Amino acid sequence: MHFPLIKTLFRAASALFLVSVLTACGGSGSGGNSDYTYAYLHFYNGSPNGATVYFRELDGDDLGAAQFGDSSSLLALDSGELELEFYRLDSDDQEVVIDELTVQLKKSYKTVVIMRGDFESPSFESYQFKRETLDEYFRLMATSVLVDETQSFDLYMSDAGDPFEAANYLGTIEAGELTEYTYWDGDSDSEDFNEDEYTIYLTNPGETDVVFETPTINFAYNTEYVLLMRDISGAIQNGMAMDVLLNSSTVSEVTDVDALSQYRIYNSLDSDSPITVTFTGDDEGEAITLTLAAGEVSDFTEINYGDYRISASIGDTSLTAFNNKLITLNQSESKAIVIYEKAGALASLSFVESSLSQAYDKTINFVNLVEDYDDVDFYLVRHDETIDTAEYSVQNVEFTETDTDVVPADYYEIIAVHEDNNDEQYLLYRLPLTGFNEDTNYIITVEPSDNASGYEIVVVD
Repeated sequence: MHFPLIKTLFRAASALFLVSVLTACGGSGSGGNSDYTYAYLHFYNGSPNGATVYFRELDGDDLGAAQFGDSSSLLALDSGELELEFYRLDSDDQEVVIDELTVQLKKSYKTVVIMRGDFESPSFESYQFKRETLDEYFRLMATSVLVDETQSFDLYMSDAGDPFEAANYLGTIEAGELTEYTYWDGDSDSEDFNEDEYTIYLTNPGETDVVFETPTINFAYNTEYVLLMRDISGAIQNGMAMDVLLNSSTVSEVTDVDALSQYRIYNSLDSDSPITVTFTGDDEGEAITLTLAAGEVSDFTEINYGDYRISASIGDTSLTAFNNKLITLNQSESKAIVIYEKAGALASLSFVESSLSQAYDKTINFVNLVEDYDDVDFYLVRHDETIDTAEYSVQNVEFTETDTDVVPADYYEIIAVHEDNNDEQYLLYRLPLTGFNEDTNYIITVEPSDNASGYEIVVVD
């Protein structure tokens, strides 16, 4: 394995923040030429138990926002000192200031501001590097925003298709440092990486057992790539992921190729007889069987990623069973599976549950299980709202389809409405004020029922 030189962005700590500047060792093979005539600012939210974070110029205009594991848009600004203020919105849409940070923007330089740590007392780290005009090359940098700041990794990289034994050691990934790496096969033209497909491996420092392996990553752009190791949040609580930050608001999440997945099952039937659900993978002898009463939701079950066959039957055989329905569970992915009735038979639907923290903002999946209507509107109505003024709603959810909204923790009356072709509205059900204040992933269904209206709303958490 080859051991190239490393260019490291070292920390310069103060009481409020860290500012890191690219050291001069190594240099770029592009010769430092730059067509970038502005100063650039990018914000990344790496706090796993928080809310959407907004930032603005102090006493000035809003500049952007980012959820956990995401970034703002890249801003092109004038050079000079910029005072930033970061805040979130509470359940009353009031601003709660988190912190302030002063950055010194420089022409042709990109400043990356990273929020990390526990959301109750987060830290803000600012890194700066010069943007360069690259021709068929890319630059590679990495840092860790894991809550455990003591965790570091050795970073290896190989050409796509090569095993770890053929990988090249690039350097370390550490919290609070943004390290830039040089290509193991650089030449006189450049020490930067050739645009191509690669695999990345992480090991514990000084060890050779791989603890994280990416699928093949296509580094297709001649720009700077920043890799960020972060915690996994939301429905799956354990493990880590790698975010790939470029120069837009789109952040690509990369998970370990061997990471587990998980699922939970909700029995929406209104029946005295339980259902039995069987999960079968490649090995028939390792099939998993669950029995669920009406209205019961299973615990999350960890399982190896892969493609599974799911079968379901009801104890009194009043509904036709189904067999061998395909369910795909990907690495570090959590799926909810809903069992329902359709035309006298059992049926199922599934959807991926959110990987965002549910500590402040709640990600709600809405499900229409009413066969009588091909679309239903859901309204989340606070105590001072009506459906006409409700800030949060999802519209036109078709039978057996799902939709998602993110709402602040609060109390909501949930109202399900069908609107016909003449714009006449029909109330299917209204659930009194319900608190959405638990750190959990919520599912809201509208289902057939034996009550007076014939329907009911169920909150699954």
